[in-house]
Amino acid sequence: MSMNKELTSRLFRQREEQTNHVEYNQEYSFYNNITEGNIDAVTKLLSDPNDIHRYENSQYGQLSNDYLRNIRYHFIVSAALITRLCVEKGLERELAYTLSDLYISRMDRLSSAFLILTLHNEMLLDFTQQMADLPKKQIYSILTTKTINYIYRHRNEPLTVASIADSLQKNRSYLSSLFIKETGKSISSFIRCEKIKAAANMLMFSDFPYGDIAEYFGFASQSHFIQCFRKETGLTPMQYRKQYYK
Repeated sequence: MSMNKELTSRLFRQREEQTNHVEYNQEYSFYNNITEGNIDAVTKLLSDPNDIHRYENSQYGQLSNDYLRNIRYHFIVSAALITRLCVEKGLERELAYTLSDLYISRMDRLSSAFLILTLHNEMLLDFTQQMADLPKKQIYSILTTKTINYIYRHRNEPLTVASIADSLQKNRSYLSSLFIKETGKSISSFIRCEKIKAAANMLMFSDFPYGDIAEYFGFASQSHFIQCFRKETGLTPMQYRKQYYK
């Protein structure tokens, strides 16, 4: 059957059976709560993981005749949509896409509908928390925004104020003064903080040895990495992984 014929047939059946996809306003309200970082509202709307046949309801759309594969497809669609909406609302692009990739990868290793739906709820709350943590009220100049984006893109490289200023073709002193004025942090401090945040994600979601993580993010040694990590988080990398590893 051609796609046009199949489409016509499916639409006819849906009209006869009076089945429709989720109303736009309802869907928009749900995703808007996520992008606004409204944790309480999203928590109330989370689905019951025991309802393993929820996606067989016509309002969600049937993406596969196999119920488990259907749930997997809906998980991926949800992850893709949330990621793009959060990026549009200010979530750092690389962080958002990497977080999405990690959740989809974890989902792919699960073999039961209950576990996939449980992970889906975890993903929704994680993205909501990421949005809640965004400094929404802070508006930076174009130059400071470019500096922050440059640091995000090159976190795993050796970074200095001089190298960033050269890349942006700006005066080092002016760049440093402006950055401190707008963010309250020096560029060096911001670089260290972002490297530690990225390293913390690797500790949570991977089994890489501490030495490899330290080397990847350009720390002089593993002991220097441990010292910086403890200063930022209050925990050693080993303690952090033991407490937060997923």
